[in-house]
Amino acid sequence: MRTKLVAVLTLLAAMRPAAAQQAEPDPAAGLELASQLCTACHIVGAERVGSDVAPPFRAIARNPEVTVTELHGWIGPRHPRLPNLALTPKQAADINAYLDTLRDADVQEAPRTATEEPPPALEAAPPERLGEPIEPSD
Repeated sequence: MRTKLVAVLTLLAAMRPAAAQQAEPDPAAGLELASQLCTACHIVGAERVGSDVAPPFRAIARNPEVTVTELHGWIGPRHPRLPNLALTPKQAADINAYLDTLRDADVQEAPRTATEEPPPALEAAPPERLGEPIEPSD
């Protein structure tokens, strides 16, 4: 009995450092990851790089009607047109940490600048995703 207790305690002691070493969510890593994965639909950062097909991250994060739980629930089925992302829990936590910085920040936004060409993701998007063409009115 004593041998089993010592073995269990040794196992628990060995597991504790691994759990203690888990990194805290990193907003900078979340910004970098979101800049790679989300700019086909969203403007992710203050630099205004991305698409305006969907609301900018800052607008979503600062919306008073969006709770933190809803803000962090973006990876679920309620997110429209979310590609099948295979994110680790750490990656999702990093993006959530970045969203939290937008929610809490009081940063003045950079002015929008017009671009001559649409983002590459929109050029490659199938027409059914972009909607019907708008006919000019006379």
